[in-house]
Amino acid sequence: MIDFIQTSIDGVLIGASYALIAFGFALIFAVVRRINLAYGSCLLFGAALAVFTGTFSDLGPIGFLLVTIFGAIIASLYVEWLCFSPFRGQHAAVSSMVASFAIWMQLDEISSKLLPQRTHAFPGFGYESWELGPFILRAEQIPQLLIAPLVLLVVVTLIRRTRLGLHLTALSENRELAIQIGINTRLVAAVFFSIAAFVGAVGTFLILSSDGHVTPLFGLWAMFKGLVAVMIGGLGSLGGAVLGALLLGFVETHAAYTFGAEYRDITTFGLLFLFLILKPSGLLGAKTYQRDVLVEGRI
Repeated sequence: MIDFIQTSIDGVLIGASYALIAFGFALIFAVVRRINLAYGSCLLFGAALAVFTGTFSDLGPIGFLLVTIFGAIIASLYVEWLCFSPFRGQHAAVSSMVASFAIWMQLDEISSKLLPQRTHAFPGFGYESWELGPFILRAEQIPQLLIAPLVLLVVVTLIRRTRLGLHLTALSENRELAIQIGINTRLVAAVFFSIAAFVGAVGTFLILSSDGHVTPLFGLWAMFKGLVAVMIGGLGSLGGAVLGALLLGFVETHAAYTFGAEYRDITTFGLLFLFLILKPSGLLGAKTYQRDVLVEGRI
């Protein structure tokens, strides 16, 4: 039982980092109602820029975090400007996805130039492990416990308690109506692309500092993890993205403990396949769809 609880704690903490990436992924979808295939590459670019900058100066963990956030935001705004802002209207989803795929390849190529070696060290905070009775919080897990919930709480409060969040709700539910009542939809989209990049970049830092290294394949990995978590939670639901990420981390960690680390990614796609068969709307996706239908009926 102790091993089960310890593994569950590890899985939830890993899922907390996944939740930041999934939340950013879902936030972009909430803004533009389209999937941003370049999201993982934006996070990779931020991490690669931090590693590249770290070769010229001693940044330390805080410096790596700040440069990762800065690079991810710049790349995300670049994607929004090229892939989503020019394509408006009901039938522009395919064009945006194709464009984001092209920018995905471009950002990955730039990041590979910043990361010429296959593996580069990525520093983390120097915490000591915590012992809670028979359970242990490893040093690399403590930032996940302290930072991830705080970031999510701040962003959720921003969305629910501010005028900017109200503009996001209006934009996600009916873009044409939002424009008619005077909302600057381009500015709102740019702001929330930046917020999504910030949240994902913090998750990226927590994951990479826990692993201790970064590779040019991280962008693809982050895109798949974020997309799978969002699909499990329910496409269009911010709360579902967090719940799906926590479930994903929990199941992956137990699979790795029981069968070996090589089964972690197999479990990821197996879980997604199971949800697509048994509950294709995801954990909270049906509620989001019903709300959207209700809103459209009122309009």
